[in-house]
Amino acid sequence: MFILNFEDLALLLARKANKTLHQRLTRAAFNSVERSKTKSGFLNSSADADLMRYRTISQIPQFTLNFVEFNLEKHRSASTTEIEIVAPSNAFERTQNVTEKVTQVLSLGADVLPEYKLQAPRIHRWTILHYSPFKAVWDWLILLLVIYTAVFTPYSAAFLLNDQEEERTWECGYSCNPLDIVDLIVDIMFIVDIVINFRTTYVNANDEVVSHPAKIAIHYFKGWFLIDMVAAIPFDLLIYRTGSDETTTLIGLLKTARLLRLVRVARKLDRYSEYGAAVLFLLMCTFALIAHWLACIWYAIGNVERPYMEHKIGWLDNLANQIGKSYNDTDMASGPSIKDKYVTALYFTFSSLTSVGFGNVSPNTNSEKIFSICVMLIGSLMYASIFGNVSAIIQRLYSGTARYHTQMLRVKEFIRFHQIPNPLRQRLEEYFQHAWSYTNGIDMNAVLKGFPECLQADICLHLNRTLLQNCKAFRGATKGCLRALAMKFKTTHAPPGDTLVHYGDVLTTLYFISRGSIEILRDDIVVAILGKNDIFGEPISLYARPGKSNADVRALTYCDLHKIQREDLLEVLDMYPTFSDCFWSNLEITFNLRDVRRLHNG
Repeated sequence: MFILNFEDLALLLARKANKTLHQRLTRAAFNSVERSKTKSGFLNSSADADLMRYRTISQIPQFTLNFVEFNLEKHRSASTTEIEIVAPSNAFERTQNVTEKVTQVLSLGADVLPEYKLQAPRIHRWTILHYSPFKAVWDWLILLLVIYTAVFTPYSAAFLLNDQEEERTWECGYSCNPLDIVDLIVDIMFIVDIVINFRTTYVNANDEVVSHPAKIAIHYFKGWFLIDMVAAIPFDLLIYRTGSDETTTLIGLLKTARLLRLVRVARKLDRYSEYGAAVLFLLMCTFALIAHWLACIWYAIGNVERPYMEHKIGWLDNLANQIGKSYNDTDMASGPSIKDKYVTALYFTFSSLTSVGFGNVSPNTNSEKIFSICVMLIGSLMYASIFGNVSAIIQRLYSGTARYHTQMLRVKEFIRFHQIPNPLRQRLEEYFQHAWSYTNGIDMNAVLKGFPECLQADICLHLNRTLLQNCKAFRGATKGCLRALAMKFKTTHAPPGDTLVHYGDVLTTLYFISRGSIEILRDDIVVAILGKNDIFGEPISLYARPGKSNADVRALTYCDLHKIQREDLLEVLDMYPTFSDCFWSNLEITFNLRDVRRLHNG
């Protein structure tokens, strides 16, 4: 249908169009169709498309004209013979689909769904769609910066911000430490992210895309604005060179406010919780990150306590004695290096969290012992949650193998209970192994029952697409007829030596071979060998009642066959009588199994 959107004036003019204009438009449209048939560069041209275009344009006085934005002067000057429907470019559609798939994979938002794209909301200028590729890439960039912040901010606050570093900062300025420059860039990026969030659409409770700037701002203010704002404040710049004695400690504490952004990251990473490998990786990263934070706190406790202790019994002094780098109060550079302190602190927290505790690094002061108790409590909870999830993930990875062994055990119990003889037992086990390797234990019929009929038809049409496209009998069928036929087809797999049809069986099924080879036997003599694209059964249209087989049908190799019941085929063809004659005339049965002599005799 050719749908346009005119204003009221254009609608009135169209309704008053006279019969002469109608005939002229029809003639011009028909000429345009004839020209398009010979035009080699026309997109998606076909006989059906030309016919639909002719029918559509011939009904122009009866359609509703609805243009969102219409330039009346432009259309007055245009010739009426130039009106035509052009199909969209396939290359453009493929590019758009690839872009949408990449965006869905990259996006960290939980509300990115394909149906939102169909709404095509009218957005204001400088407004960013939350499902756009730019927003997906930007979210990943912010995620990397948040990870950098989560790692380096506690480390910098605990190990790098000391009196000596403060003095160096006074001497050489803000840029003496490369990490300070990186922190400045991170602060700028976080501020830019706040601006972008003020101009990014969102999905409301009614599953509608909201693009109005005022509503976006209110939504952001009620949501994550406060956390993002606190995380983006450059505290080290605001308090720089204040001359206060507590400046160093205050900067270190305030910079940890950036870790609030991890709350948003944790929320966005929930979408990957269904993947076992991703969950395992995230759990291990979380464990390592918490151990890193606790190591920074462990060092900060020892470093703050050490100047006020009369007897140097802290873990830092014990470390200095162990590695032969004793502290000298007159030399600020004396004692273990930053690397020695950090590695030892990290070693202590990892051993405490995993409940190993070798004891070579031990708490001695009350503060250190209290912190160690807290670490042990945290470690017990993390050990139970993380490694419990790890065992569940590993169990899920091997769930398929466990299901196979369970089903195989049931088959063996069935064989033992009913005392199945050895040849038949071997066939049972071989068929089960083959069917499991082919389907991985998935019952397609049980899976399809959970979907609506329209979706079941699409899935069946996809599963039987090779047969419906290559078999000559199905040519000329409408899409509705193919969908109805696909719903009736069943797929069966046969290992070598399996007998599909026995002599004397009632022929209630028509078989189509899609893979493998089968043999037809009469009195143990091979009379025919059938392969891919061959059909065997009986000509159903010639007989009112099903006949009986005149031979045995046995699989020579692993075979895949499509089969359809006699009643189901006749039912579908009765619903499409136009296609029925075409089907029976094009159907070529490779081998007719009907026993005509037996029918006459019996």
